[in-house]
Amino acid sequence: MPANNNDQAFLDILNLLTVDQLKPRFKSCLAAGTAPTRKADLVSAIKAWLSGGGLALVWQSLSPLEQQAVRTSLYRSDGWFDERRFTAEFGVLPAWFTECYHYYHTPAEQYKLGWFFYPPGRYQDGQRIPDWLQDRLKLLVSAPDIAELSPVELPTPLPEHMVIVERDKAATRELRLMLALLQEGELKVSDKTALPSKALLQKVSTRLEEYYSGVSDEDAPGVGHIKAFGWVMLLQASRWVQRKSGRLILTSEGLRQLSAPLHQTLRTVWQDWLDNVSQDEFARIEIVKGQTGKGAQYLTSVPDRRYAIEAALTESPAGGWVSYPDFSRFMLTAGHEFEVTEDVSALYMFDRHYGTLHNANWEMLQGRYLRCVLLEYAATLGLIDVVLAPPQQPEPDYDNIWCGEDVECLSRYDGLLYIRLNALGAYCLGLTKSYEDSSVSQQTPLTLYKNGRLGFSQPPSEAELLLIEGYADGLDYHNWRLSQEKMLTLLENGGSLAPLRDFIAKRDSQPFLPQDAERLLANCESNAGAVTPAGTVLLLHCRDEQTAAAIGAHPLTASLCQSAGDNRLLIEPSREPDFRQALHQAGYGLAVR
Repeated sequence: MPANNNDQAFLDILNLLTVDQLKPRFKSCLAAGTAPTRKADLVSAIKAWLSGGGLALVWQSLSPLEQQAVRTSLYRSDGWFDERRFTAEFGVLPAWFTECYHYYHTPAEQYKLGWFFYPPGRYQDGQRIPDWLQDRLKLLVSAPDIAELSPVELPTPLPEHMVIVERDKAATRELRLMLALLQEGELKVSDKTALPSKALLQKVSTRLEEYYSGVSDEDAPGVGHIKAFGWVMLLQASRWVQRKSGRLILTSEGLRQLSAPLHQTLRTVWQDWLDNVSQDEFARIEIVKGQTGKGAQYLTSVPDRRYAIEAALTESPAGGWVSYPDFSRFMLTAGHEFEVTEDVSALYMFDRHYGTLHNANWEMLQGRYLRCVLLEYAATLGLIDVVLAPPQQPEPDYDNIWCGEDVECLSRYDGLLYIRLNALGAYCLGLTKSYEDSSVSQQTPLTLYKNGRLGFSQPPSEAELLLIEGYADGLDYHNWRLSQEKMLTLLENGGSLAPLRDFIAKRDSQPFLPQDAERLLANCESNAGAVTPAGTVLLLHCRDEQTAAAIGAHPLTASLCQSAGDNRLLIEPSREPDFRQALHQAGYGLAVR
């Protein structure tokens, strides 16, 4: 905006204020002199004072907290005072933003910030430093320090109720398990909601080392299935998994993914999940109602929220512990804040009238969503390690809400205390170009015996297990047997046996494969496409074999149907009307389906 326009805009803002609003501002700085009586003179005097050396005098008279209010607004939010962000960083607001001002009762000292902050318009809320004033202040006021997230030391010794959960190595083991369940067709979700059933979560949880076991879920339902739910939703969001009749299956691209290093697969899953819009993690905070129906239209973009959290993670100290409160506060102070809804009044707890959350703070809504993403998704995928305590909070931050004293936690994720970005997380977030996983290059010696048995000299690595499970069934830690069913399934979906052949060749010193194993591989490759779908047909049951033979031989119907043995006939669904008409002419009827 040109300077002359800024001048006029500032004068317009001053003219919106009354004399009783302008005078205290002028009187708060004694060096400015006696305040004029007339409004026009008062407006001119304020502008003239700020145009010269008066601006520096007022700035120097501010307290350190007030100077921070000017500095952060000037450089971080285009002049706007961000109350939530300022409180998160400094813990308290300057009196100018908290008191109800009156000309006769408010001390003049509290009006000093009034030289800098003004309502932007007659009917607009908030306080802002006008553009005209910003141009002059930037020559006088230095930029604030860049917000940083510093690592902290964990309590020593760690209290009995806390536990450290390291995730990078565990996540690769769990990914292998989940991919095996996918291949076996064990992962099913609702066709309507795309959510796993409680029975499936319980089944999967028994195969995982869940974050919580034996913890009461009276106030935190599902606390024992956090990993199981996270894995199902993460895989479902992946580009190489599709839902077919409620069952999650690997696509042809997904089957090829089985031969990729596990850490690369984890990074792909994270990147796919960031952009997926099929599910909103805020729905996992079940105690907050109003997310469906009319309230759904106010919910914000899910990928935008996830990317804000990812941006904060990328600025976390790699390998260093950070307390959850510090990380949550950093989201605000570093400009990574997000909203979960554009209309907080649409959300409520317990009762739509009494329990409305129109005054909910950052931690009650955004904080619960943040905890969910960090624990159920980032930690489950292995990007961060965590320190956990039971979700029941001894000092809750929600006791000011209606009926808040009746619950011990707002979500199953309330026990998240510390997080640590690990080496796998740094790789998945693009902070490092590689991830050192010794299991990727490990080549455990093996021997392929007759009957397709694979015998390893020692337990294979996680990466080796991931590949071999796509082609064979496990007998014990050292022995596997090639599975004709798995290999045919893989070939049917566009896969190849080349990775298996290469895998065996690098680990088996035999110059040739056993004949029966070679025959099995060759038969699978040649027979994978032995049967080709020719389209759907309609199977008809006749009352007896004689009727079926008569209809099949009748000149009017013979060309429209085909015998399927006994008393059955086959017709193409598209030719059913013609067949029915010909059947009538031949003297027979077709029952209504």
